[in-house]
Amino acid sequence: MVVLLMGLMVMAVFSVGYFTARDSEDLKSQARALAGFLESVRTNAAIKGKPYAVEYNLDEQYYFAWVPRAGEGGQVVDPEAEETRAAGAYIQLPSRFTGARTREFTVWIDRITFPDGAGESRGTVKIEFTPSGGSHWHYIYLRNVRDEVYTIEVNPFTGMAEVSPGELRPEPPERLK
Repeated sequence: MVVLLMGLMVMAVFSVGYFTARDSEDLKSQARALAGFLESVRTNAAIKGKPYAVEYNLDEQYYFAWVPRAGEGGQVVDPEAEETRAAGAYIQLPSRFTGARTREFTVWIDRITFPDGAGESRGTVKIEFTPSGGSHWHYIYLRNVRDEVYTIEVNPFTGMAEVSPGELRPEPPERLK
């Protein structure tokens, strides 16, 4: 009986460590996936020479790209017009259901901020990518159930999305100091 109880205690300790490591790796994986997604949208905008956009839904925790729609039957399409873009596939952030059958996100977009200090933690945020591949400078903060944070910084000049552990704070532009 004692051996059985000790075995159960050892198993409980290892399972807690396993789930802790899994939650941390899931956060890192989601941050890298979102950064890769942003870089692919920027690359497509630059290669095709058409405006793209990424929309983040902070309430429902998903994001997707607005991509140019092809003209039908030789129809000329104004690439700047909003109605000429179609929504791409929605990417839902990971969640699980609790005992009460309510959804609990294991990784979520905590907020999106801009270098001028403005930011959003609710609703939708839409970031445009220009035909040259540029965008607005913004920071995306992903958080997990263990309260760990990863920051994705999207640089408008290089178009790169850099992933960093922890919570990076945007430095205010010179004109705001």
